[in-house]
Amino acid sequence: MLTPDDGTKTTALLRARLGLTLDSITEESHWYQGRRSALLRFWLHFQRVPALRLHGTGDRLHLEESAPGSSYDMGKYGESAICATQAPSLLTRFVGSRLNDAVLIRESSTEPSVSGVLLEFDVDDLTVISSADEWLITSGEAPSDAAPHHHIETVTITGQPWPRR
Repeated sequence: MLTPDDGTKTTALLRARLGLTLDSITEESHWYQGRRSALLRFWLHFQRVPALRLHGTGDRLHLEESAPGSSYDMGKYGESAICATQAPSLLTRFVGSRLNDAVLIRESSTEPSVSGVLLEFDVDDLTVISSADEWLITSGEAPSDAAPHHHIETVTITGQPWPRR
């Protein structure tokens, strides 16, 4: 069972990667009848630290240090395929860039939990949100109508005001 994160764990994991270069990204996708049907989770590989797994459940984003596993057969339900992220995936644009800061994104509820992150790389910002068991991954900030129940915090993990002035 994945427990909600009040932001403490996510902040610590991201702080450990500040200033590091994103070397590669591995993704796990569900395939059914020869077609990719969904991105399940993905791993960000930075220099000198363990891989960082991003996994969404409902409106919660879970980050943890974990190495990618192996692809596996799901019988009549298809298969899980684990491989390096490839173009045209937006994620490939950030490989080779440095993580400078991050901002937590919260789901508007009474329970404080992380639903996404906005990662500030030297090439652009990458927003990753788990919303209703779906991924919202975009460069820059997500449009407000794309995730109406989510809000970006006003301070980054390094203590800088957000949005940038």
